[in-house]
Amino acid sequence: MINVLITGGGGFIAGAVRSRLEEFPGRYRVGCVSLRDGAWREKGFSGWDCVVHAAGIAHVKNDPALEGEYLRVNRDLTLEVARRAKADGARQFIFLSSVIVYGDPPPAGARFTIGPDTPPAPANAYGRSKLEAEEGLRALADEGFRAAALRLPMVFGRGCKGNYNALAALARKSPVFPRFENRRGVLYVENLAEYIRRIIDAGEGGLFFPQDEIVSTAQLAAQIARAHGRRLSLLRALNPAVRLLGRRGMVRRAFGDMAADPALAARFEKWRRYDFEASIRRTEIE
Repeated sequence: MINVLITGGGGFIAGAVRSRLEEFPGRYRVGCVSLRDGAWREKGFSGWDCVVHAAGIAHVKNDPALEGEYLRVNRDLTLEVARRAKADGARQFIFLSSVIVYGDPPPAGARFTIGPDTPPAPANAYGRSKLEAEEGLRALADEGFRAAALRLPMVFGRGCKGNYNALAALARKSPVFPRFENRRGVLYVENLAEYIRRIIDAGEGGLFFPQDEIVSTAQLAAQIARAHGRRLSLLRALNPAVRLLGRRGMVRRAFGDMAADPALAARFEKWRRYDFEASIRRTEIE
């Protein structure tokens, strides 16, 4: 029996991880803890083998006033939890980081792939908070305390927030979309939950790059429309506008490249429970 405690138990990813682990009642004992107040400090982490740290600020807002909050929650709280978990005897700590540690996507049309030697270059406080948390966890790690950091791409699924929902709303209503060939890594939340389960079973630490597919934003939009029985017309005639506007803002985030080399994601065999089409259908319809 592996005793797994999940922080941020009411969150989108935390809920998926909990549900997946609870499908194996003889293998895992699963608990959740909120970090919103200081009550967790009184209880500690004694009796837990692994802490999956899913609590944190999950989405980027380019507001300089939030810099202190990102660092307080995503870095300082993460490291406080990890130190306490290690002191209380946990053997593994799993941290949800982000590919945003590599900075913003390049302008639309510029090629970029995350490889094993790609240096982090965070462009905002959110990215810095994630990277500095990773660095602090590496310093804590040793043979008795394995720290795993998952650099996540866009994670989607039923109940998700952020950029996927904006794209899905457009794909469900618009008759046309740019046929622009960018490369984005995507990850379905139930596949992520299984990937995390595999890390728990392996008892491993280090950097991980879970990723289902590399798709274009056009492919993603078309698949969403198809799930609703609609046909989205993809037009190359709209590409000049994407290139013109794709050096900044939402267009750059939507159509810039941000994907990891597939070899980085191939850490475990047959971990994807659902393919791309099924993942979109489960998110949109089921």
